[in-house]
Amino acid sequence: MKAKRWIVIGTVASAAAVLTVLAAPGATRTFRTTASVGAVFQTPNPLNTNADVLGFDTFAGHDLVNLALGTALTTVRTNEVLALEIACGSSSADLVVFDKHLASNTVVIAKSSHVTALTGQDNPSAAGPNHERFVIQMDVNTNNFLIGGFLTVAGRVFLTPSNGCPTAVLVDSDRGQDRHFADAAVKNLDSKLEKDKHLAGEAHLIGVVNVEFEAGTTNTVLLPFGQLTIRQQLLP
Repeated sequence: MKAKRWIVIGTVASAAAVLTVLAAPGATRTFRTTASVGAVFQTPNPLNTNADVLGFDTFAGHDLVNLALGTALTTVRTNEVLALEIACGSSSADLVVFDKHLASNTVVIAKSSHVTALTGQDNPSAAGPNHERFVIQMDVNTNNFLIGGFLTVAGRVFLTPSNGCPTAVLVDSDRGQDRHFADAAVKNLDSKLEKDKHLAGEAHLIGVVNVEFEAGTTNTVLLPFGQLTIRQQLLP
């Protein structure tokens, strides 16, 4: 898009965003989500316990679930999975633990404090926008080994034009800016049994969480960069 056109179309874009926020109030959609999140933390220097060295790790979706449920990171999970719940109109979003047997969100890992979304409507004759890009500010809740923190999540989702609700599709037609914005498909390391190929969107995040380690100490963990793939719809 040419820079000289920004002012001309800016009003239209803002109006579309407001219309999306007002659509289908109260309704939400929950999507299976895979994650790969880099982590940085301090650990005592084995050569001098009065000094610290930096440790590095990567959290997958099942690691975040285990931390929220208070179980060891080595615990294999096939039922409780990471998911993203997004309100129709993108007024709110939660990162949650989803119980597949109960068909319900059981733990809210992080809750949005502010969501800004800009919609796009590729077909001007359609009922409404078909996709959006968002930035979500989230507060991390205290759940077992996760003791507060914050996240900023930015990404994209497909929308159902008729109601402004996020939706999953079989063919990803919105990958044009993924490389530019550092969005990429995250491999499912949680379960080999999940075969559904639907995709709702991609996102990336940065943030800080406080984590209780096995030694019983609470440590600040930086999340300099992570990626999320928003997959098939789980609810409603």
